Amino acid sequence: MAAKKRKPEIRVFVEEDLDRRLKALAGLKDTSLSGLVNEAIEFYINHNAEAQRLIKRFNLEDLSDLEE
Repeated sequence: MAAKKRKPEIRVFVEEDLDRRLKALAGLKDTSLSGLVNEAIEFYINHNAEAQRLIKRFNLEDLSDLEE
């Protein structure tokens, strides 16, 4: 059986109140903190006009050919 490719890790520092709120939301949604943050990042990238403008301007739609 082939080993799963490890996903890249991103570390962020947040204020304590935001940390508590995110952990509570993850629990209520029955997901992990990582899953919740991934969902939030995807939502931001897909629904934020400025992010969409930058993605189009710098051709960031498909970066798969840049994989190591």
